[in-house]
Parts: sequence; structure tokens; C-alpha cells
Amino acid sequence: MKKKSQIIVDIVAPASHCSHDELMAALEWVEAQGFIPRIQKDIIKPEAFFASSLSNQIKQLKKALLAKDSDIVWCLRGGYGSIRLLPELSKMKKPAKKKIFLGFSDITSLHLFFTQKWNWTTYHGPNVNGMSKKDPLAQDVKEVIHLFTEKNYNPVFDSLTPMNAHAKKTKKMTGTVSGGNLKVVQSGIGTKAEIKAKGKILFFEDVGERGYAIDRMFEQMWQSGVFKGVKAVIFGDFTDGLEKDGTDAKAVALQRFADAAPFPVLSGLACGHDKLNRVLPFNQKAVLTTGKNAQLVF
Repeated sequence: MKKKSQIIVDIVAPASHCSHDELMAALEWVEAQGFIPRIQKDIIKPEAFFASSLSNQIKQLKKALLAKDSDIVWCLRGGYGSIRLLPELSKMKKPAKKKIFLGFSDITSLHLFFTQKWNWTTYHGPNVNGMSKKDPLAQDVKEVIHLFTEKNYNPVFDSLTPMNAHAKKTKKMTGTVSGGNLKVVQSGIGTKAEIKAKGKILFFEDVGERGYAIDRMFEQMWQSGVFKGVKAVIFGDFTDGLEKDGTDAKAVALQRFADAAPFPVLSGLACGHDKLNRVLPFNQKAVLTTGKNAQLVF
């Protein structure tokens, strides 16, 4: 096992850009944890909505994925843009060496590609630029460090809340988790990152979406057949997105989904855009226990 001081963390920006000061703060944070942060000098060259041009983003991501001297690829931030990389990534031969790939939000497109096309285990969790603002004792910080330094990462997510009759019955099921940001999953339908949900435990989170928009996304996904054969759905954090009068209709949309679902639906996974964003493995065997003491164990 390498010491932290020997671990190179390749940082990529496949989505939106951040400021130079935010980038420097992120690199300093990674270095302060004892790791070696590595970026390419042109990682931030803003173009429209993106961190840099499509060709540059593809070049940087491929270089990180193929680097023989590192095991970790960590996304700088989310925002928008990762879906643009999929056509070129689909032409790329699967790397011989699996990487630890970490990120969330817009990065959902890449999680779906890597897990479904390459059969990698990837990790939904904090992006780099958010970490310099974190409490160094926070659980998600500890989990990121554990992920980077230890052989196995097997988290337990307990205190889940059943949302429908199927989830209130005590039952155990084994499967792998897929999903991520609801809007990104929904927008990936019909692309090379379309979610393959049959037999999976699905996880969703989102930020800034009002209740009606969440309901509309679910309706489109129901009608497109996404939820056929799904084992269960677990909701993470759905933050912001208040109505114009200041009320919150997100819970109404989530409960409408749960009431319509022919499978267990639960909430309470501490993952997403809230203060705590725990590291959640995708495409790794997990056991979901429903009922009064519902939990997800890897």
C-alpha cells in the first residue's frame, strides 16, 4: 500500500469551469491531505459553459485514465458538459488498469458510461473544488481519504426511511447501485449514457429543481420504461428549488413517485448537494434491507 505522500491524484475538468482562486484552493487542499495533485496546465480555459474546449477536455480525461503512475481520477467540479464527451469516449479502448473515479452531479454521465460500458466500480462523492470549503473532520472527507488510501471501501448507510408499503416490509435484496443526479440521468435517455436500470438499486439526488420539474422528469422516465425491473429506489438530497411563493413542493413529487412505484422506495441517503455528501459506490455489490431498520451495506 502506497503512503499518502506517494499517491498521485489526477484532477480533470470534464464539465464547467471554476475560478483560478478556487482551483488553487482545491489543489492546496489535496496537497494538505498528503496527496500529490496533478493537473494539466490548460485545465481551465473557459469556453461557453465549459472548463475548456471539447477536444481539450477529452485529451485531459483520456490522459488521466491511461496514466500508468496513478490510480485516481478526481473531477474538479460539476455544472454541465460531461455528456459531450461520450461520443469520443465510446471510441476509446477500455484501459487495462481500472481507476478510482470520483465525482458527482453533472459527472453522472461519466459514471454511467464507465460502469455500464467498462464495468468499472466508480464513486459518487464530492468534487475537488468543494473540498477546500469542508470541515476536515467531516465524514465525507474521511471517506474520500479512506477511498484513496485503503484497499477496500465498504460503507454502511443506515437510518433510511421507507416511503411506500413495499419499503415498509422487512426484506433483504442484493444488487448494485446506479443513478446519480436525476436531471442528468433523465437527459441521458437516448444517449450512450442511457441508464440500464433493470435489476439495479437506483439512487437519485438533485439541486435547484422545483416539485413540478421533478415530477415531470419521473413521468418521462416512467413512460420511457426506465423503471422496468428495478429492485428499489433510494433518494438522496433534493436541495433548493423552492416555489415562487417560498413553499417547497419537492416532497410532494418524491412521494407521488413512491406511491406509484411497484418496488420499495426509500429516502435519507446522505449524498448530494447538501453539506454532507458521502461517498457512494456504483457497480459494487450491496445489500439493501428494507423495513423499520432500513439500511444499505456494501
